[in-house]
Order: sequence, then C-alpha cells, then structure tokens
Amino acid sequence: MLRESDDLELQALNWQTMDLQTVALQAIDVQEDAAVQDGFIADYVPLDQSTVLMLGILELLHAEHEEGRPHVSLAVICKRLGIRMSTLQRLMTALSEQALVEVFTQKERLVAALTAGGEEVSLALQAA
Repeated sequence: MLRESDDLELQALNWQTMDLQTVALQAIDVQEDAAVQDGFIADYVPLDQSTVLMLGILELLHAEHEEGRPHVSLAVICKRLGIRMSTLQRLMTALSEQALVEVFTQKERLVAALTAGGEEVSLALQAA
C-alpha cells in the first residue's frame, strides 16, 4: 500500500513526465514555424508519437535516478506513461539499440536504467 509521501512523489514524477511531453510538443511547434520561415519545410520531419514517448521514458528514468532510484520496473513505466507493455518493450528495444537504456532482470522483474549516454541525452534535453 502506498504511503502518502510515496503518492506525492508519484504525482510529482507524473507531472515531470507530462512536462517533458509538453516541452517536446512545443518544440515541434517551434521547429515547424522555423522550418516554414527558413523555406525548407520539405526537408523537415516532425517528431512522431514514438519519439515523444521515448523522450518521456528518458525523462522518467532520469527523474528516478535523481531521486536515488537508478532502476525502474517496466510495469511502473507503463503505468506512469499510460502505455501498454508491448509498446514499452518496442520503445525500450529502440532505446537499447542506441545505448541509451539498459533493460535487465532484477528480483524476477524487468527493470530499466539509463546508461551514461542516456543520462547525457537526458541532461541535454533538460538544458534545451
């Protein structure tokens, strides 16, 4: 059963994840405006939903790491992002292939953690 402090932490992390998704969507709008103004709209490819979700995964893992929890179960990630496990596994495969996250078994459950490269990307995204 969740304690009240755990519930507050969960709410804060959900807000952080939503903030990243909002920032990513705003970045899309800004990039689209800049692309139209610069006249190279034909070369521009907007971020798709999978990309936005991957950014959310990186942000969630980064926030957990900052709170002293370097590993997050895949079930928790699914719940916080509101996505199915099959979708998460596909996204984690893509992130793992880019060496941004590691997925492994810990105490008979699948967990994920940021790699050094994933931490670097996450920090760069926060600075943007």
